[in-house]
Amino acid sequence: MIAELEKQLRRRGRSVVTVHGETPDRERAEAERVFQRGEVQIFLGSINAAGEALTLHRADTCVFVELDWVPAAMHQAEDRGHRAGQTATGYHIISLLAHMPDRQNLDEYVAKVLIEKLANINTILDEKAGIAGRRIEGTDASVRSRVIAALMSEAQRTDVAKNAQVAAMRKRALPRPRKQ
Repeated sequence: MIAELEKQLRRRGRSVVTVHGETPDRERAEAERVFQRGEVQIFLGSINAAGEALTLHRADTCVFVELDWVPAAMHQAEDRGHRAGQTATGYHIISLLAHMPDRQNLDEYVAKVLIEKLANINTILDEKAGIAGRRIEGTDASVRSRVIAALMSEAQRTDVAKNAQVAAMRKRALPRPRKQ
């Protein structure tokens, strides 16, 4: 997906740097540097590879063409450009999701799971509910951080089952080779 996006953007005369899971650390740092200096227009990165430990506050828009199962990963990715030192006057987040009428698709399913997870997190934080049978009192940032960390850990464990469901959906959605 990223390779195709990069190709299409370059075809339209845009300057692009790309970071994905196989990008070496040195190239990742160079991509960040040239984007921050304004030497290229577009920083194109996967959520897992570019979602953390990068400063992209020159950005004014963040477009997602994929979603992550974990809300914290999405939040981190959104914050790469929206942070202290941001040079743009505004910051826009756009998520592009595929929609196929009469069929559930992967994007819609992941979005639904993310929304459910965020609703659960908000419910727990709002009610100061306990984690693993313990009641957590207080509303300060450290308590909320511990609650979120516990929830994210649980969410990542349950994602293994979700990934199996996604693999099955992908298999059904892909065109089958014709027998000759």
